[in-house]
Amino acid sequence: MYFSAERCVGCGMCESVCPKSAISVYRNGKDFEVEINENCAVCGTCSDFCQFGALKFYRNGKEGGVYTEILKEELGFKKVDVNPQDCILCSLCMKTCPRDAIKVIRSVDLKKLRRGEISIGEGCIECRLCVENCPTKAVKIYHGKPVIDESKCIYCEICSKVCPMDVITVRCDSCRIFEQRKEAVIGTVIVDEGSCSTCKMCTEVCPTGAIKVERIFEGEQKWSKEKCIEDCTVCRDICPNNAISYAYDPEKRVVFSDRCNFCGTCERYCPGNAIEIDRRLREDIEIEFKRAERSKKKEIRVGEICIGCGICESICPVSQNGNTIEIVNGKAVGRVSEACTACGLCVVNCPVETIEVREIKEES
Repeated sequence: MYFSAERCVGCGMCESVCPKSAISVYRNGKDFEVEINENCAVCGTCSDFCQFGALKFYRNGKEGGVYTEILKEELGFKKVDVNPQDCILCSLCMKTCPRDAIKVIRSVDLKKLRRGEISIGEGCIECRLCVENCPTKAVKIYHGKPVIDESKCIYCEICSKVCPMDVITVRCDSCRIFEQRKEAVIGTVIVDEGSCSTCKMCTEVCPTGAIKVERIFEGEQKWSKEKCIEDCTVCRDICPNNAISYAYDPEKRVVFSDRCNFCGTCERYCPGNAIEIDRRLREDIEIEFKRAERSKKKEIRVGEICIGCGICESICPVSQNGNTIEIVNGKAVGRVSEACTACGLCVVNCPVETIEVREIKEES
């Protein structure tokens, strides 16, 4: 089992699906850590349902646990499918992917874009005007005569036009190429399905509809207006898939877009317990989703280089009355708090990166 703190978003999915309650996720400062106890059955279920590639499980030289085997090998489940006939290798998917899960490797076959004829006669006086003015450095003088490297030549005709002795003749036919032009860009799209969080941003930007994304989960998001804290933005700001926004008509309403993959990060860190995510597997496979107990106490630490800007206090929705973090005498002061949900907004928004939040592990 391998764990990547850089990829972990702290959603707790691994805790929820573990049949032995053997894994726990904690915020340990600026990132997350996982702790696996002796109950672990080495089944790999936690990694099978990690949607952000933070957990990797290998057994007998193969990646994935029991459910990966069932979903992929038996049911043919595929997160991302790219149709090579429709893909134009524009790389918009790669540029948009928030998880760096897509890589587009492409090149241009210039021979399919360039065409022309070159003839070189006698009478060169070695003035080198052709050499000096060639934009691609395709021309050389060899044994008193110009030589053109056609792999570099773009048939721009400059050399023929500047030659005072009319030794070089170039005719450009590139503008007459039509069919070959469509096949000039060649390449492939590589998808790291383990890192793909199925946000579907790639499908949103693909101009030809070449990408299809399937989610492992389906479900519903439930939001309670009564429990929601009016000025809180935690769910929107920490959603790993940028799936949450707010509508005001005129009162605040939480809106979930199709980017939601039902990971439960919003539910886990909502300070008002206003969100509930109900999920199920899309395929006809049974799995129990448990609601794991979290540590009630969190320790907020503020370093010496705090500049007292107050961003941490203003962004925390439960900082009133010194519940979590507050500015005292021009400096932020942290504490051990049960009101803090360890959402990490103060951590990521601190301009001098001097705040850490740690979940205090409770003795069993």
